[in-house]
Amino acid sequence: MLLANAMTPLLLLLLILPARATDLKICKSVELTQGNFEQHRNTGRLYRELKARVSNCQYIHGDLTIKNIGVNLMNEALLLDTEVRNMSTDFLDSIEEISGRLLVFRVNLRVLRLASLRAIRGYNQLGESPYYPLEIRQSPYPMQLQLPSLGAILQGSVLLSGELHEILYCHLTRSVAWNELFKSASQRLQDRVTAVAPVGNYSSEVRLNTSDACLSGDPQLNCHGSCKLDVDRGQRICWSAGPNGCQSSSRCSSDHSGCGSCFQDAGREACCDSYCLGGCSSRGRSACFSCRDVSRDGKCENACPTDYDPGKGVIVSRNDSTLQVGNICVRTCPPGFQESSDSRFCLSECPVQVPGDDRRRGELPVNGICRPCERAADCRACRLSAAIFTDAEADRLRADGCPVWQASELQPMLDVDPQRLSNASLQVLGQLRYLYGNFVVKRVKGSLDFLTNLTFVSGNLGLMMTNTPYLGLASLQSAKAVTLFRVSGLCQAWYPAERINKLRERFEISEINVSFDNTSAECAKAACHPQCTGGCWGPGRRLCVACLRYRVNDSCYADCKEAHRFAWNATACGAACHAECKIGFGCSGPGPADCVSCRRFNESGVCVSECSRGHRPDSNGRCYSVMVAVGICLGVGLLLLLTASLPLAVLYYRRRITRYEAVDLDEYLRDASNPSDMVKLLIVNDDDVSKQRVIGTGAFGTVFKGMLRSHGRELPVAVKVLRGRSPKLGQELLKEAGVLARVRHPCCIRLVALCLTQEPQLITALMPRGCLLDFVRERRRRIGANRMLHWALQVAEGMAYLQSEGIVHRDLAARNVLLQTPDQVRITDFGLARLLNISERDFASRGGLLPMKWLGLECIESGLFSHQSDVWSYGVLLWEVCTFGESPYCQYGIRSAEDMLGLLRKGIRLGQPDVCSVDFYNILLSCWLPFPESRPSFSDLTDTMKDCLKAPEKYIAYNAAGTREAGGATVAASVNESDGDGEGDGEGETETTMAATVVAADADVGNNGDSANAYITDPVEKRALLEPELRDPPAGEQCDDDDGYLVPCSGGQPMQPMSQQQQQHAADCDSDPCASSCLLPKRK
Repeated sequence: MLLANAMTPLLLLLLILPARATDLKICKSVELTQGNFEQHRNTGRLYRELKARVSNCQYIHGDLTIKNIGVNLMNEALLLDTEVRNMSTDFLDSIEEISGRLLVFRVNLRVLRLASLRAIRGYNQLGESPYYPLEIRQSPYPMQLQLPSLGAILQGSVLLSGELHEILYCHLTRSVAWNELFKSASQRLQDRVTAVAPVGNYSSEVRLNTSDACLSGDPQLNCHGSCKLDVDRGQRICWSAGPNGCQSSSRCSSDHSGCGSCFQDAGREACCDSYCLGGCSSRGRSACFSCRDVSRDGKCENACPTDYDPGKGVIVSRNDSTLQVGNICVRTCPPGFQESSDSRFCLSECPVQVPGDDRRRGELPVNGICRPCERAADCRACRLSAAIFTDAEADRLRADGCPVWQASELQPMLDVDPQRLSNASLQVLGQLRYLYGNFVVKRVKGSLDFLTNLTFVSGNLGLMMTNTPYLGLASLQSAKAVTLFRVSGLCQAWYPAERINKLRERFEISEINVSFDNTSAECAKAACHPQCTGGCWGPGRRLCVACLRYRVNDSCYADCKEAHRFAWNATACGAACHAECKIGFGCSGPGPADCVSCRRFNESGVCVSECSRGHRPDSNGRCYSVMVAVGICLGVGLLLLLTASLPLAVLYYRRRITRYEAVDLDEYLRDASNPSDMVKLLIVNDDDVSKQRVIGTGAFGTVFKGMLRSHGRELPVAVKVLRGRSPKLGQELLKEAGVLARVRHPCCIRLVALCLTQEPQLITALMPRGCLLDFVRERRRRIGANRMLHWALQVAEGMAYLQSEGIVHRDLAARNVLLQTPDQVRITDFGLARLLNISERDFASRGGLLPMKWLGLECIESGLFSHQSDVWSYGVLLWEVCTFGESPYCQYGIRSAEDMLGLLRKGIRLGQPDVCSVDFYNILLSCWLPFPESRPSFSDLTDTMKDCLKAPEKYIAYNAAGTREAGGATVAASVNESDGDGEGDGEGETETTMAATVVAADADVGNNGDSANAYITDPVEKRALLEPELRDPPAGEQCDDDDGYLVPCSGGQPMQPMSQQQQQHAADCDSDPCASSCLLPKRK
């Protein structure tokens, strides 16, 4: 009552305005009162206002409150107006369901009828206790309450309290069959009526006790003869007298006691569907009066369909998915509701930030959808203690710093009157961004700048009795309705009519008695900021409708420098410049080193607040060391000294370069008179070879950097010393020497000389830049696509040459490709190669330590090696280059031949490198086809690489910074000048040649995944692949050593190529590895 007295007529006018004309039939809680009827005494106007409040709602999500209608609030005994008492309530006929409660309080109407109301669910939204889904209180007036279609009160009891009229009291306590409405045994009719106004004397002070009521026999206390007879009670049931007051009934007889409700089907009783609530008109879920669970398109369902398919566990099409608001399934949320972030429900309010719980972020309404906050502070919410905004409330909100305000649950309104507030309190309103409730601002004389940040109002926003030059609603995105009532003094230049019309598409904007004053001096000079476009809500860069260039913190700027930020792109600015940057000069990034100009001092290109110790600023604000003068003098002296010694240094450096440059040693081996297959092999003695330092070592050999003395010159060479005294060593050494000596190609390493000492020595040219593997690992951010493809072409040309010479490499990998210059690579390490006769296509290897990760499938399965198996290794080499030296199959943990074979048989191949296009990756995959004859030849690969070099960016997308470029183009980065021009012999220089990468079989070669499992013992028999362990040689028996690769023993004899019978046996074991003939005895 006090709240009603405090409300002014203008506030009530705000509350009764509809949100907007809409076809949606779901609305939030509705409260119907007579408002300011005592002032205007216009019954027609009151009827229209009440009808507008209901607005054809079918489903009320919340409470329906009908109170203080037709009553003199100062003296309840006096009738306010006869016309009000006879006013029709047909505007309530659209209401079919109430999710909360129906409250009737102080209503003096002859008939209060809700003709279509079928269910009251009794959901307690506000958490009140006790809570009653139907309350009739303090209505001692002769009124007929008619709910003829009500079939269910889902939960909670019914309360009658205060004073009631005898007609209303008697029907509610004696004529209504509550047991047909209640759906649980705990529901009751609670009669707490204190007195009953007798028939005919409601305006007097005469009152009856409840025990004396209903005894007069007045016809108004009886049900009409057309009402249904309750057999159990022996009387008819109704809500009021007359044929319109009968109570509906869907209760089943004893024959259908198991049904929830029944209907008459051609004179026979039939059960309603189990999904129905409160009865039905026929069979099926579409004939239910109300739904037990949810209603979707007029049909009862157990739940609203979503886009999640629990059977498949996937998100499916949204074509059939819906949102749930209350017990209704809808396609889109009605006005006033926000779609939940999981797109399942329509919410009255988005979840707010719980104080003290930063783990669960709150959400904010953005374009009708609840979006999670990026920061917890943005979602911090405060509950208003009362509707009237006071200085005390402002002080509390200022301390909390909440951008989200929730109106009081009892009085869902924020009433702001600046005449009652201090300026500091008005500034607190500036922190308000989101308000859940109604917002009324009245009697403002001057600026409305405190509304600049207001973004969302869940209820109505009213600006009333205000004189202001501009509205300042630049941030407003959503409201139920906006009312401008008696707003004067507006400047036309600051009134964005086009923007307001666009907002009308979202919500209702009403203008009542709005006037413009373009004669004042302020309005005559009014204009939008130059950076505004589309109009503005007031002066300044913060009140623009849209920005011409950049928007930063809701303000418009011509450039990012003006906003003290750096430019992110052509349309957006990045973070703020550092605090030490000079305002107005801008920056290129957020750090103190990114400032264009410093606010205080600049030390070594970084803006600082003061110079560090030992430094002083000069007149331009630059910090310099106090020892700078001494440093300059020393620097000048040093420069003179360096200038004098420069010629000597250059001479010395050139001599070092000449001494250790990569020498073309082919001139010492040429003999134009010999045919192509007749090569020259030098035999030197140990005195002609000087070994300097170890550049590589293995289990059976060591590689030294050395010098070869020939014809009075010292030539840099690599010397490979083989250890061991096996009888086969000489044979194997001559085999390798024969292979290496036959090679004549710029992309292959030639054998220079052979020294037949007790520890035989192979001598080749020195490649001071090391192997390709180390090179790409160390310079991964300085290698471009063009250089990669040139390497690939050179290796393909070298291998094509080896193929033409009948040489199978068997160990082609990035570690066995050396760099003569950054643009020239050469193939080395033929330690596993075998010279094929012209008639042979492939050969079988029966033993040896093999590079399993680089071998083709047929090599591991049957020990067959061919030029096509080298093609497989070539594909792995390209993968190493494109991944900048990563280890193949590192993630699979290969430890045995069985692991590698099983992996390849499953169809697993190396993945596509990040820098490769799909086209280039297809080239790699063609090298790894399971059938050797399906793979390309090296001649084909040579042509393919030449084609790739025509457009490198199409195949390798990598630039100097190590990142992909926007359009897929590649900038080929060159190695630094020292890599291209000098080949010095500094201590940091990497020198590798031949088998410089040879390591012990069980050695760990680094942190890049290349371990001993890169070489796995080749099976002695094909069935040995079934054994989980590598086979060791018998004790006391030394295996042959072939260039550092272990060879399994077989009776002390070298392995021979498989005969046809052996090949057939291997094929049989492959098809049936469990056959007895294929099983090896267990190791002892």
